[in-house]
Amino acid sequence: MAPSALALARKFDIETQVELTEDREVVLDTDDEEQLSSKCPDVEFVLGDDVTAGAGTLHLTTRRVVWVGSQPGGPCFALRYPQVVMHAISRDPSSFAKPCIYLQLDEGSEDMRMAGAAEEEGGEGEEEEDDDIAAEVRLVPTEEGKVDELFKVLCDCAALNPDSEVEGEGDFFFDEAEVMAGLDPDTRAAVIAERLEGGMELEGEAAENGEADLRELVGDDPSRFEDDDEDGEEDMGQNGPSGR
Repeated sequence: MAPSALALARKFDIETQVELTEDREVVLDTDDEEQLSSKCPDVEFVLGDDVTAGAGTLHLTTRRVVWVGSQPGGPCFALRYPQVVMHAISRDPSSFAKPCIYLQLDEGSEDMRMAGAAEEEGGEGEEEEDDDIAAEVRLVPTEEGKVDELFKVLCDCAALNPDSEVEGEGDFFFDEAEVMAGLDPDTRAAVIAERLEGGMELEGEAAENGEADLRELVGDDPSRFEDDDEDGEEDMGQNGPSGR
C-alpha cells in the first residue's frame, strides 16, 4: 500500500496542524515578527518522488514555507527554513516531469519519525515502504514561469533564518556560505554591500570609543607614560647589551 502524503509529512517532521483563518489564510506569528513575502495559488506539493498532496496555495513567509490545500478541510503543511538543508530549481525531466523547486529536508528526530509511523493506519508494511523514501519536497507551480520568482523569494527568506546550531555539538555556528550561494547575484551583492557598510560604521564607532578611552586614561597628564620609556633608554645606555 502506497504511503499517504500526510503519513510522509509526519515522518519528515513537517508540521500538519497549521493555524488558518475562516478564509483559509495563514495566521502569521506576530510574536516571531513573521511576515508574508509571497503567495502563489495552484502549486502542487509533492513528497518524496511522487506522493502528491494535490494543488494548493503556497505561502512564503519570513519564517516558514506554508502550503494550504485547495479543498476545504484539506491538508496543510508548514516547514521552518532550518529544516531545509538544501534548496534548488529542478528542470531535469529525468528527475521530475515538471520544473519545480526542490527541497531536501532534515528528517527530524527518531522519535518524530516513529510517532509519524505509529499514527498512520497503514500498518507495518507501509512503514517499511516509507523507509525507502527520501526526505524531499517538490513545489510545482502550474505556471512554470513562477518557479524562478518563487525560488528567489525562498532564498531571501531562508537567508533570514540561518541554522545557527548543530544539535549535540554545543554552540557551533555554521558558515553562511551555503546560504549565500543560494542567492541570486543581485541579492548576494546587496547583502555583502550592506554588511560591509555596517562593518565600516562599527569600525568608526569603535575608533571613537577607543579614542575616548585613551583620553580618559591619559587625563590631564599627557606625559604620564614618558618616564618608563626614558628610564628604559637610560638603562640601555648605562649597562649596554649583555653577552659580548
